[in-house]
Amino acid sequence: MSDEERNEINELPARSKEKVKYHFERGCVYLEKELFENAIQELSQAITLDPDNANYYCRRGISFGKLDDYDNAVSDFTMAIRLDDECFDAFNNRGVEYYHQGYFDDAIHDYCLAITFNPTETMFYFNRGQAYYQQKKYAEALADLSIVIKADPKDIEAYKLRGKIYADLECIPKALRDFDRALALNPCDIHAYASRALAVNLCKPQ
Repeated sequence: MSDEERNEINELPARSKEKVKYHFERGCVYLEKELFENAIQELSQAITLDPDNANYYCRRGISFGKLDDYDNAVSDFTMAIRLDDECFDAFNNRGVEYYHQGYFDDAIHDYCLAITFNPTETMFYFNRGQAYYQQKKYAEALADLSIVIKADPKDIEAYKLRGKIYADLECIPKALRDFDRALALNPCDIHAYASRALAVNLCKPQ
């Protein structure tokens, strides 16, 4: 074997890694630009070259989810978790897919694991709070949303959802307070206005 041939063989792993990085980065750009089919193509190329990287499956799973391809999204997130059993992004995103299908117990289970592995990410608490709300587990939902608001007092969606829960519980002053806070942060939020109006109507004598 000549020195040239030996050098070419030695360079193969480096070339392969560069190619994987190329496809992965292109896939992430397509995902950011919401060109989900293109993202899937690029990320699939990356997975073919490096099938043991959990992050590649996670990014592709997000792309499938954006196209409402539930089965492939869940499959990719599950594969990511098999490769990295502490992949909190995969647990959260699989939870999102379960949530959209109405599998709230499964969603909550995955959100809990996401929180276990990354307890500082407020999005995970918000997502779990949403799932608890769908199950009418109001105490648990309120606890999660209060964690979100404490960490980020400008989280409009958390105020709106907590306000809805207080309205459902007929705690109207608390509901109005949360809707008012949401509107103070975004005076153009028509959903907050609508929810506030419904809460006000609950105060009126029948």
